[in-house]
Amino acid sequence: MKKILLIFASITMIICLCSCSPKEEKIVIPEVDPASLITAEDIAANAGYTPVVEPSQTMREGNTATVLYRSEPIGQNDIVKVTVTQFTDTINYQQIYADFDQAKMSRSSAETITGVGQDAYVAFPSIHVYDRGCVIDITAGSGADDTQKSLLINLALTAAGRLESIIPDQTNGN
Repeated sequence: MKKILLIFASITMIICLCSCSPKEEKIVIPEVDPASLITAEDIAANAGYTPVVEPSQTMREGNTATVLYRSEPIGQNDIVKVTVTQFTDTINYQQIYADFDQAKMSRSSAETITGVGQDAYVAFPSIHVYDRGCVIDITAGSGADDTQKSLLINLALTAAGRLESIIPDQTNGN
């Protein structure tokens, strides 16, 4: 009888200890608004005109959000489109990066850019940046020269810097 009570007491203590162990905290992933990564003021400073946001504002579909800036009057200057695809509780950052890398490999004209996010490439007329488990795609201008490349890189540096202040690094640099 003493053995049975001792076993029962031991099992009860183990159950109590397991239930008192610290629980893993669920990470809250903020929804990133691309209009907070690139503002109309950023475009004015880099592209030389002050755009207006399309009346629909930010469009969101699943884990992807897009904002479109245009000139007023329409057609006077090129549009600027900013899209953010981010990891969620159902789509992890490895999958987001795999899709990013696959798209990069399929673009034969892609030029790798260093110093912007964790990985970036220009495939005119866009720059694509992977950082913090998210992909930022920015389409701006219509050229394929150094001026266009500089515009894209400057906007991407701004967007990646703001993203890093919104989302803590969940990827451990990967």
